[in-house]
Amino acid sequence: MSNNNLTLDLKARRDKDGAVFYVGKLKGPFSIDCEKGAVFLVFVSDVGGEQLQIAPMDNKNQDD
Repeated sequence: MSNNNLTLDLKARRDKDGAVFYVGKLKGPFSIDCEKGAVFLVFVSDVGGEQLQIAPMDNKNQDD
């Protein structure tokens, strides 16, 4: 996806009961400022293309 969001690829895993969960790792000298809000977008519908995106909150529409 082409955008300015912080993007993190996720890997699907299964727990001991067979339930699917996702793992993503990120390392670097940065911080995420959530003072004005942040949005976490999770995309898991495409197998092999699972992704987490973190973006600044759009304060125009705070009802979501």
